[in-house]
Amino acid sequence: MRFLIRLSNKDRHTPQDRKKLSTAAYEAVRGLGADVGNLRVSSSAVELDILLDSKDSMDDAVKALEKQIGPTLTIRELDTETTAQVGSEEAIRLGLKLFNEERYWESHEALEIAWRRFTGPEKEVLQGIILIAAALVHLQKNEPDVALSVLQRGEEKLAANQGTHFGVNVPALRRKVAAVLSSGQPIFIKIEA
Repeated sequence: MRFLIRLSNKDRHTPQDRKKLSTAAYEAVRGLGADVGNLRVSSSAVELDILLDSKDSMDDAVKALEKQIGPTLTIRELDTETTAQVGSEEAIRLGLKLFNEERYWESHEALEIAWRRFTGPEKEVLQGIILIAAALVHLQKNEPDVALSVLQRGEEKLAANQGTHFGVNVPALRRKVAAVLSSGQPIFIKIEA
């Protein structure tokens, strides 16, 4: 069984702390027959995947992670498939909300549901936002060069689109991404309506 756990970043860790946090998280749960992966660090959370043989060890694993990192913010089972039940508008609303909460991996997932259902400019805008979210996942994993490369691809997808799509001010988002690209220093950003 696989779960996404978000823990409070109470000690103000940065993506540069990722390796240390991954080791600490693994050491905290390995005696419980659990494993961790895909650790990411945002301003407010440390999120990671935890793999368990059964739900029986979940409570103990969560307590061990909380002791090592911080209080639990959210837990989500990743092995369940619910995407077919979510409408495009709801997926976009959720994806943009998650993006602005620095939950970029979850944002990417939610927006991809809608992206599959669109064509034309709307599909391009969604793909651009998805790529920007993916870039910021790489930043959370302390991979700044990859983040910049994927940000560039996201900005290119938005280039042909003006105005507002899905409540997103596309030119404002492009300006933010262009500023990050020109600085050569990726940072977490928010999407403005």
